[in-house]
Amino acid sequence: MKKLHFDYCMEIRYSTDVSWCCYTIKCIPKDDERQKISNITIDMIPETRAEWATDSHGNRYIYGSNEIPHSYFKYHIKGDAECGCGSYETAASQTEEMIYRHSHGLTLPGEKLREYLKNIRVSMPSFDEESPRGKAGIIMARLHEDFVYEKGSTGVETGAEEAFSIGKGVCQDFSHIMISLLNLSGCSARYVTGLIIGEGESHAWVEVVDSGKWYGYDPTNNSLVCDSHIRIGCGRDASECQINRGIMHGGGQQTQEVYVNVSELTPGQNIVSRGALF
Repeated sequence: MKKLHFDYCMEIRYSTDVSWCCYTIKCIPKDDERQKISNITIDMIPETRAEWATDSHGNRYIYGSNEIPHSYFKYHIKGDAECGCGSYETAASQTEEMIYRHSHGLTLPGEKLREYLKNIRVSMPSFDEESPRGKAGIIMARLHEDFVYEKGSTGVETGAEEAFSIGKGVCQDFSHIMISLLNLSGCSARYVTGLIIGEGESHAWVEVVDSGKWYGYDPTNNSLVCDSHIRIGCGRDASECQINRGIMHGGGQQTQEVYVNVSELTPGQNIVSRGALF
């Protein structure tokens, strides 16, 4: 079990003033059986009155609008997370199992992924007798061998079949492909966004249902989701987990920068620096 401090900051600069904008931001981790969140602070520029809500997948988010002309938008959240409290994320409802049983959007499989799963079954005749967690471990290990991590080779709208055909991609692609293969093998699986130690940006992984509980797998790193992962939200694919969305009037050209830092806290830092004692 680790105690982590997370710091996520997104800045957007516009070439001309935005006269009005409406936004939603899904970058707010919450408690579950594996992680406990505390000491969250949120800063926004320009300051607006944000409302809190929860979407159909159970993700927390804030939303609001701003009618003050501005050429700069900033969202900054930081807080602490105690991770590794349990071996699974949450209990899965029957409705959730049905929702995440079938591929959707960017996880839809094609001929190449169907053939790939067929080859796994041929090389491992006992594959279909495995539990969902057993299948997830096999698929993750095979994918780690056969798919290459390379930034810039795919885009945010690249689906599982296309990425697999290219043979390389990023954490989004690893996760989409793994979900597609798990769905084809009869498992309920979903896409997860989060933060992880050692990366300067958000991360993605997969959760699979086994015996009524959600378990996390990180196919990019060929590992179980552990006490170095901070979970933010989930959905059927990346499009349902976008950290920020918005519409605006004006703005012209825009540039976006994201800063992410996740570090492990020492006991002294946790007690003194984070305000556990007054």
